[in-house]
Amino acid sequence: MKYVLRHATILTMDTEETVLSDGSLVIEGDTIIYVGKDSALPPSLPATCDQELDLCDTIVMPALINGHTHMGMIAFRSLGDDCPDRLRRFLIPLENVCMTQELAYASSRLAMAEMLLSGTSCAVDMYFFEDVVAAAANEMGFRLYAGETLMEDPHCDAQDGQQGLEKTEALIAQSRGNSLVTPIIAPHAPYSNTVEVLKKAQALAKEHDLLWTMHLSEMDFEMEKYQNEYGLSPIAFLARQGLLDSSLLAAHCIHTSDEDIALLAKSGTRVIHCPGANFKSAKGLARCPKMREEGILVGLGTDGPASGNTLDLFTQMKLYAILHKNGLHDRTAIPAKSVVPLCTSEAAKVLKADHTIGSLEVGKKADILVLGLDQPNMVPCHDPYSVVVYSSGVQNVMHVFVNGKWVVRDHKLTGVSLSQLRDEFFLAAQPFFEEAGKRSL
Repeated sequence: MKYVLRHATILTMDTEETVLSDGSLVIEGDTIIYVGKDSALPPSLPATCDQELDLCDTIVMPALINGHTHMGMIAFRSLGDDCPDRLRRFLIPLENVCMTQELAYASSRLAMAEMLLSGTSCAVDMYFFEDVVAAAANEMGFRLYAGETLMEDPHCDAQDGQQGLEKTEALIAQSRGNSLVTPIIAPHAPYSNTVEVLKKAQALAKEHDLLWTMHLSEMDFEMEKYQNEYGLSPIAFLARQGLLDSSLLAAHCIHTSDEDIALLAKSGTRVIHCPGANFKSAKGLARCPKMREEGILVGLGTDGPASGNTLDLFTQMKLYAILHKNGLHDRTAIPAKSVVPLCTSEAAKVLKADHTIGSLEVGKKADILVLGLDQPNMVPCHDPYSVVVYSSGVQNVMHVFVNGKWVVRDHKLTGVSLSQLRDEFFLAAQPFFEEAGKRSL
């Protein structure tokens, strides 16, 4: 299909930070073949298109990238949110007893629908049964980095980290040639895996030229464990083991010293910041402005629906800006223009995918978000970056294209019924809800 998008304000997110006030963009197949002023649009392009969209009163920008989530955990959303021992009372036991392949699949389809409807085209997922999550991504038309969680203790999908690695290798083989699904190696955390498994995970990523990811410097008990046992922070421990590198996506990194940040910067480790989930759990705020000053690439993530509840990146962008402004006691810090890249161009660099996604440029994949400016919360639009960060929400998402496919049209999914996804989820989650009810008594 060939689409021509005309008369929009286009945030290209290219290296020159080009903004087109009356811009046009042309999609052919899965690729962008024109971005520029509408007045310079060659007449042959609209003449040969399948559909032309007049997008005046809209912002067209790259679709958003979610750097860290757990899509299979929809069933946990709003369960025991204010419970002091939620992890041991609900999350771990319910996951071990009730998480199934069927539930992970249905949950992930619903999670992808939520993200598409909120302008997100791509996510890094760390969870269980990732083979069926990958299948769901293909069905939903969603760009996915699929990571099978590696843990040493027995869990719902594997008996130990070695079996998790075997599942990961099968996922790598399954995903060859897939234009939407890229495997990522996903040890849960340093404290939940042996050093041997972590080194095997790193080696597997290097062997296949893939990324790897883990939770790092997130939990209080994690910080205490490494200090008490080794006299080191978790980041310093990994550095000593040679386990920091430029292919690692370190999720959270809430508790970091200047020395930790220097180690991350020296190794090229990338950081995924999840402000909503971190503040909801009262864990603190990662020092991302300092990290970016030191040259560390940072992306934003929602974390899972059990942790941050929403999979909406507009919420994360707004939280990033206002929380760090407050922390720095400086309203001029963290300008909106510096926040949008965390879900677009810089996020793509985090994934080493900036040659294909993250900005609207000729030759790149057509992952595109169209935001309407017609709703009251978007009026007026003095600064499109400010509108995206502080005003925009799910209700303003008009259209989304992923890999050139029109997956959200006029605020609705095009390829699947949302009510069908909900029905499938509730059916698969029924045993989970019954068990959760017993634990809530």
